[in-house]
Amino acid sequence: MFATAVIADAVRRYDADLAQWVETCRDWSRQYRSVFRGMTALAASATDASVGIAGEGLRATRDLLRFVAGYSVEPLRGVEIGAVAADGGLDTGTARGAGKIARRLEVPFGGAVLAEEALQRKLTDWRQRGIVEPGFAAAVERVIDHPEWLALPGFRVVVAGAGELTPLRPLLRWGADVLAVARPGPARWHELVREAQAGAGVLRYPLVDGEPGADITSQFPALVHWIREHLPGEIFPVFGGYVTRRGPGGVRLAAALDLLAADLLAARPDAALAGAGSPTDCYAVPESVFAQAHSRLHERGPQRLGRDALRVLTRSALYQPNYRTVVADGTGANWSVTDALFPFQGPNHALAQRILRWRTLSARAAGHLVSYTVAPPTWTRGVLSQRSLAAACRGAHRYGVEIFEPDTARTLLAAKLVADLNDPAPADPNPESLFAAGAAHGGLWRLPFEPRSLLPVAIVTGHLRGLLRSAERGH
Repeated sequence: MFATAVIADAVRRYDADLAQWVETCRDWSRQYRSVFRGMTALAASATDASVGIAGEGLRATRDLLRFVAGYSVEPLRGVEIGAVAADGGLDTGTARGAGKIARRLEVPFGGAVLAEEALQRKLTDWRQRGIVEPGFAAAVERVIDHPEWLALPGFRVVVAGAGELTPLRPLLRWGADVLAVARPGPARWHELVREAQAGAGVLRYPLVDGEPGADITSQFPALVHWIREHLPGEIFPVFGGYVTRRGPGGVRLAAALDLLAADLLAARPDAALAGAGSPTDCYAVPESVFAQAHSRLHERGPQRLGRDALRVLTRSALYQPNYRTVVADGTGANWSVTDALFPFQGPNHALAQRILRWRTLSARAAGHLVSYTVAPPTWTRGVLSQRSLAAACRGAHRYGVEIFEPDTARTLLAAKLVADLNDPAPADPNPESLFAAGAAHGGLWRLPFEPRSLLPVAIVTGHLRGLLRSAERGH
């Protein structure tokens, strides 16, 4: 199996027993979660492990995947991009905004717009409730103080993906210069061009036979050349990979994004890399996070008796205490692993996310500026289309988890990107802090109970809440 081969090769040098366990795994669909937890803990245990696993994982991905072009089939690692792209290049479409460059950061929230002091109060509230990490709130506060950063003068940002959580729309609204790469689709591109014209920025996008859009997985060699042509030496290039896809296609897409990013980073030492991580994944977290979760575990309240009873009756299947393992990284710091891998996504989702994370770790180790932010749980179309996941989100509020509206989430994520590019926070000695320090996880990381063990109760609660709302609307 492709996934087990990649992960086994990634960890073999650092934990031969884990590699053997992965290779002999008989029920990957059930055991992958434990494997990713173990690999995350291993990465947090030492700097060389984190960066080394990333490099070995990317190398294995390219060795094992194949690229098909006409009658040619070869390992992804050996693809000659120049030869493949010679068959035909991509033209360029351009849309220029007629609006004014943003003079302050404005974040839509709850039917209103938060700015300046109101936004700072909300950031403080989120930080105190554990909805976002202090580093995230601090980054957005820096943008509030420096609105001149919003247009990203001097930068040109490649945004791969036009989904609900990409920074594409906020950046165009603020006045940034953007190269957008997304799949063809008349409705999608009509909307993007219209939004670009209403904003203050510049939107450039690939044209295939006169139609906007290009498929990253099948046209990445041509896209490599197109991106290179639009990143002149006098500007600072940024590559942002924000595309996700369900199933095995998501892994192929992540591998193609990695190739695009790797080519730009190799060609331009001054290039930066950006991305957003899924909240439903597992990450290494520092002691400040799991210590608060442990303290909340012992809080008394009217619901505690019921929770304790359910935990006993279900043999800890429900309300399982969070953060049961602590890892020392050799520098005096302790880490644990937060696990929000849910069965709705499956192992392909986990591997695709990990490939993108491996690239960010490798890029930072090579000296590139990196902005990577764990996104909050959000009411995206994908969430709403999955009945059980939507119900779980509706029931999540009772545990202190906040689900964001898409426009709020993408605006905040774009602001975090702006802060990271203009005034990056100091790097922690442990590379895994890249994902932990500035996360906006919606409260999932500071739960006293493992998120997966709350899922059945959250789904039931969410379904009941939905039925009550429907009944109220009916009256």
